[in-house]
Amino acid sequence: MGIRLNKYLSACGVAARRKSDELIKLGKVKVNNKLIIKPQTIIDESVDIVKFENKILKFQDFVYYKMNKPRFCITSMSDTESKKTILSYLPKLEIKIFPIGRLDYDAEGLLLFTNDGDFAHKIAHPSFKITKTYICHIDGNIALNLLKKMKKGISLDDGFIRPIDIEIIDNKKSETLIKIVISEGRNHIVKNFFKFFNKKVKKLKRVAIGKINLGTLESGKIIKLDYNEIKEYKT
Repeated sequence: MGIRLNKYLSACGVAARRKSDELIKLGKVKVNNKLIIKPQTIIDESVDIVKFENKILKFQDFVYYKMNKPRFCITSMSDTESKKTILSYLPKLEIKIFPIGRLDYDAEGLLLFTNDGDFAHKIAHPSFKITKTYICHIDGNIALNLLKKMKKGISLDDGFIRPIDIEIIDNKKSETLIKIVISEGRNHIVKNFFKFFNKKVKKLKRVAIGKINLGTLESGKIIKLDYNEIKEYKT
């Protein structure tokens, strides 16, 4: 039985199908030592030998994890960084996994890992509008009239943003605790949102991605996602 080459790359954990299309067109894939540049090429995985960057590919069992990323930790799988990275907290696995998106160095909370490129694409790509929920410690007090303005959305240099939901959890003179839900994945988007209103984010924690919740997972811990958490995002 045949399978499209781009789907095969995805099933081997190389990348999502759209990204695999690009890699194939760039000449990084060979089938039986012949360079293939058409993503729609049909192969027989039982007999054909597929290489990506001259390494033979094999089907992988897909795995899905969630981590409570600690603060002051880089979302990087490299061991050459000068600062501590998420690599320090990952278990030793035979299968290579990668983080879906990122969290800032000084941010904490929910971070997802997988080797399923299509799953990662669905979670991360803005076209799917998967929500991200954050708990923010904001410097100073936020008045209700300012909260109303926040709910209407703002235009930043990289585009318009309107929160799906934003509410005050606790409001004190020195600090306001806010929950904000967005479907954006732009760099520093939450910090830039509050910066627009001259408000500084002192601490930021992501507590949910779509219907996947951080729950009571301890800082620095990583566990497998169960079927009920991932079924909605499987293609």
